[in-house]
This record gives sequence, structure tokens and C-alpha cells, in this order.
Amino acid sequence: MEIREKIKKLLALSESPNENEAKAALLKAKELMAKNKLSEADFDKKDTKLVSLSCDVTWTTDSGNSWMVDLSNLIANEYLCNAAWDTPHATRTHKLVVTGLEEDANLCKVMVEYIVGFMMGAVKVLQKKYRHSNPKVLSDSYAKGFIIGLEMAFEDQRDEHPEWELVVVKPEEVREYESKLHNKSVKTRKVDFSPLAYMKGQNDGREFTAKKVIEMC
Repeated sequence: MEIREKIKKLLALSESPNENEAKAALLKAKELMAKNKLSEADFDKKDTKLVSLSCDVTWTTDSGNSWMVDLSNLIANEYLCNAAWDTPHATRTHKLVVTGLEEDANLCKVMVEYIVGFMMGAVKVLQKKYRHSNPKVLSDSYAKGFIIGLEMAFEDQRDEHPEWELVVVKPEEVREYESKLHNKSVKTRKVDFSPLAYMKGQNDGREFTAKKVIEMC
């Protein structure tokens, strides 16, 4: 079974709204990718085809979902890709495009669509629970905390697997591509901050444990 199909199967097993299980799926997918790259290195295989893939991830300037920018950057970097936003002229809609080596880009697309979809659902649950609070404030604050927690979980995973250091690095082709980009900033709308929602998100991120990892069937 190809690595991409294994990861799709993994994500299909994680339809629970539990935040820790969603992060566990991401971490397990990263582990599968790393093991696959270690295997390729053993056989001196090298993928050099750079592709750009449009993702089913969009947000508008006024939507309050600008956290998608930071989340997508985190996921793209972890999956050795570049994340950029395509904004058609005279519109306020931004669509995510990931660029990387073909296998990495396909994996990144699957993962970022999965986690953004999960986060949108988690935010709706939070907004329903605190329906008298500003929904944009809850969305932005919770997501920022969640991203911090997820980043910490990735860092913990790297510390546990020092053998990944030489293979799970952004390829030279992607770094060269990024060096030629004319960075176009995406304007985001500032909102107030909810400490309660932020801490809820961060705690959800830090509560990840190895016992929550979803194993392949």
C-alpha cells in the first residue's frame, strides 16, 4: 500500500471530534512519512519533481479565520512544503496552494485539508458552548492556542526520533523555490483576545500523549 493511501486510511479512522485524536492522526502520519523517507534513503531513491497543488482550504479577509495562515504554514513546514495563498484580483477570498516534491505535496494537501476541516468543526462547538461571546474572538483565540499546542507536539515527536534529522528536512528544490518567491502578504483582521479560549486550545494541544496515537489496522 502506498504511503499516501496508508495515511488516508489513518485519517478515515479518526472521525472523532476529540482534539487529541486529531493531533494523534497528524503525528502518526508524520511518523509514516519519516519511516517512508528512511526506507527511500536506504535504496537511494530521490523524488525531484516539484508540484503545486490547490487545496480545498479557503478563508475571506472578514471571516475571522486568519488562523488558517499560521496553521497551514506549520503543517506545510512539517511536511516539507511551502504554503501560499492565491487571492484573485479584486476579491477578499484566499485559497491555499501547497508546493513541494510530488509525494510530499500530496501528503501535505491531505493533511492540511484534514486538520483545517477538524478545526472548523472544533470552533463551531466552542462558539455554540459560549454563544454569548464574540464568535470571531473565540475562533481566533482557540485556534492560536491549538496551533501552539500542536507545534509543541511536533517538537516532542522530533526529540523522540533523532534519527529523522537527516531525512525529514525541507528539500533543496523547495528551498530554492521559496527563495525566488515574491512574498505577498495576506492582510488579516485583528480581533480581541479571549484568554479562556486560548488556554482551552493550548491545553488541548498539550494533552496529547502517545497512548492517543491511532495505530494502523
